[in-house]
Amino acid sequence: MFLAQTNAEVQVPEIAWSSFAPELAPTAMALVLLLLIVAGRFRLAVAVPTAVLGIVFGGWLVTMGLAVPGAVAIALGAAAPALVLAFPTRPSLIPAWGAGLSLVGALALTLWQYAAVLAPGGGPIQPTDAVAGAIANDGIGFFTRLTVYLVSLLVVPLGYGYLRDRGIHRGEVEPLILLAAVGMTVLGTANDLITLFVALEILSIALFILTGLARRDRRSQESSLKYFVTGVVASTILLYGLALLYVATGSLSIPEIGGALGLVTTPTIVAVSGLALVTVGIGFKVALAPFHLWAPDVYQGAPTNITALMATATKAAAFAALLRLYLVAFPALEWLWVPVLAVLAALTMLYGAYLALVQGDIKRMLAYSSITHAGYATIGVAANTAAGLSATLWYLLTYAVATVAAFGCIIAIERTRRGEVTLSALRGLGRTSPSVAGILGLSLLSLAGIPLTAGFVGKLEVFRAGIAAGLTWLVAIGVLSSVVAAFFYLRIAGMMFLEEPTEAPELPVLSSGVTAGVAVSAVLVIYLGVQPQVFLQLAEHAAALVR
Repeated sequence: MFLAQTNAEVQVPEIAWSSFAPELAPTAMALVLLLLIVAGRFRLAVAVPTAVLGIVFGGWLVTMGLAVPGAVAIALGAAAPALVLAFPTRPSLIPAWGAGLSLVGALALTLWQYAAVLAPGGGPIQPTDAVAGAIANDGIGFFTRLTVYLVSLLVVPLGYGYLRDRGIHRGEVEPLILLAAVGMTVLGTANDLITLFVALEILSIALFILTGLARRDRRSQESSLKYFVTGVVASTILLYGLALLYVATGSLSIPEIGGALGLVTTPTIVAVSGLALVTVGIGFKVALAPFHLWAPDVYQGAPTNITALMATATKAAAFAALLRLYLVAFPALEWLWVPVLAVLAALTMLYGAYLALVQGDIKRMLAYSSITHAGYATIGVAANTAAGLSATLWYLLTYAVATVAAFGCIIAIERTRRGEVTLSALRGLGRTSPSVAGILGLSLLSLAGIPLTAGFVGKLEVFRAGIAAGLTWLVAIGVLSSVVAAFFYLRIAGMMFLEEPTEAPELPVLSSGVTAGVAVSAVLVIYLGVQPQVFLQLAEHAAALVR
């Protein structure tokens, strides 16, 4: 009698699998790849049952009317034995191809989710929550998935040959990249404090390991240790801030916290303290000054493909959490956080641009450039409007493709130098390797915000949102910072095309993976700068949040 009554009171939440379908493909592939690595020469014994399960599950999905998820499941299931048979003598290619295919599947599921779930009739996204309110299906989640999975798909081929050349490629690299990408996208969709913190730890732990791949390189070990120590401190501060929000509101749900903070019964001092600590913790993740001190050393010492992932995908995920917290949880405290974020954005833009001027290492210069771009993106957050939300999401996408193109070119150059790439090493690159110099120059022009590139449209939208919100002074500082930043971007372009090489030229190594990744990034830089209408419309439709 008691057991029957207890069972009747237990409510099992309905799980809408479509709400996190894009994350299932890379997660499942990461687990399969790890099993294949452990299996060694018995890989087929793992691959064949995986294929059977994938095909059966995919066929069942097709019969249920879910054609796209079913096709993705069948394709990824069949890929396991196909890759084992295709690369019998080069097993290191199995994780690289498997990761790439799963990321293609994740992108396909993201677009399917948009067309079938988020905006089935076209037009603006219809935000909903899922998994008992733990996940938000809205514009922030959609754009975070699009940016993170696209960047991860480009980073995998960029890094394979580079890591092999340095002797630091191991089978767990690609599974860790997949798990980091899943953590980033879950962070972008997190609708309660527990999900947010767990997602943050998943991506952080994977990146802690990836930054220290070069175990015999002291710079890599230093960057990994610094990232770990500062990351743990920042996570602790963030967790304490989230705990104070729970104490103040009695809820873990981000929308419910937003509603409770507007009540007169909510203790203001506790809520403001939580807001302050959350600002510090999130400010570390997006590298806002003065919480940016870890970024230059970590970016310089980490393997270059991992630096590209951290500078783009991690920033997009952290800004997704920033947008959701401030626009959904803290609207009642906008009188406090809007001016604070505006001041942090101004400081970040000026500080990053100034220090980038005096750097001699190209990766360190791009690290300070990344800090500067975090300030630009923060203008959209400080605007606290739907236009600001759309502009920030769009800006993060345009910044990501240009930055990946730049780091891809650096990888090609670094593979011949076996060490850091200084600015002097770029002298005369336009004469010795015009294709690499051209794409690197294109990406730098985009980062500078030159017209007909993706970066120009991104900055234009962010500045428009800032002016419309009355932040004209902040936009003026952004324009000043852009002028300073354009100087060092154009200086590098001039060194490549207008100066002679100062030493014996070493041609960059353009493997098939680097060529493909850099070419796709360059095409996106041009396309998003010349024909941005489709993605701009998507960004406008994405200005819909679960509240």
